[in-house]
Amino acid sequence: MGQYRDWREQLAAIIDQRNEMHASRNKVVSHNTRAARRQALFRMFALLRRLGFTTAPDNLGERHIAALVRYWCAAPGKDRPVRPHPCSAAYIQQQLSILRVYAGWIGKPGLVRTAQAYTHEPALVARHYPAERDRSWDGSAVDTQALIEQVAARDRHVGVQLRLMLAFGMRRKEAVMFWPHVAEVPSYALPEGHPAALRWVSFLRIKRGTKGGRLRYTAVLSDAQRQALGEARELVTTRHGHVGCPGLSLKQSLDRFSNVVRGAGMTRQELGVTAHGLRHQFANDLYFEIARVRSPVRGGDPALDPAVRRDAYRQVAEQLGHHRPQISTAYLGSVRRRGGKDDA
Repeated sequence: MGQYRDWREQLAAIIDQRNEMHASRNKVVSHNTRAARRQALFRMFALLRRLGFTTAPDNLGERHIAALVRYWCAAPGKDRPVRPHPCSAAYIQQQLSILRVYAGWIGKPGLVRTAQAYTHEPALVARHYPAERDRSWDGSAVDTQALIEQVAARDRHVGVQLRLMLAFGMRRKEAVMFWPHVAEVPSYALPEGHPAALRWVSFLRIKRGTKGGRLRYTAVLSDAQRQALGEARELVTTRHGHVGCPGLSLKQSLDRFSNVVRGAGMTRQELGVTAHGLRHQFANDLYFEIARVRSPVRGGDPALDPAVRRDAYRQVAEQLGHHRPQISTAYLGSVRRRGGKDDA
């Protein structure tokens, strides 16, 4: 380990040197991403020591990755700690993604294989993206407007945040940090070559609070969206003001949002929906706007031209802030082709 006194010191040095950059693109990642990477890597190397490995951080090898995945899958191990229950597939995939980035930092690209390569039970590590049921509020027979009005009566700021989530597919953090007076841009102001520039008149520029600080443009195309944007502008009195509660930090505003919606029964246990269901509703409504048929998860036409469906999935993914069109299946479902494969 050379000049380093212990593994923690060496790991910290590696992280401090490389953690700022994106894994594959020439860009700086957000502070949240950096913090999540750092915490995960320290947690994983500490776990390796619990599992009996004393490897230095720059000597990470495939057997160490395999041991971590076995532990996360709660696989029996000889004379080694075993989890009582498996971790979720999403968690395992996320940890392996961080390890892939780290392997590149230490000059071992390709070290980390797919999760399925480390287990005899692939179902434990497979993320199932296609939605099997409609998770929107409409799909759960919830009176969307009435519930939002109920929340708005308790807290006007949270009510406006929910309306923005419904109207533009925002995440909670994006809605809290939204600047309503400066976000809207005309279509001619979009980046050159933007695929949707010819279809709709104006867009919201959404960047604050997005994952990784990733900029996206969401079309403004309905009276309901105009109304939600108008309410946000009425609430916020300054040009660069945000929709979060005045005088509160970001964390306090996010906590307030969570407390208010839980108090209104917005949980799986009570009403069967969460605030994130509004993002599902936005996605399904936008798909109908583009394809003119219901989404697969809402029983849409399976005979729709696959090219039309793929383009709709791409546009929905873009307006939700995702790069991969396949992510849309988590909101829209997929059409099962012959042979059991999904056609998204």
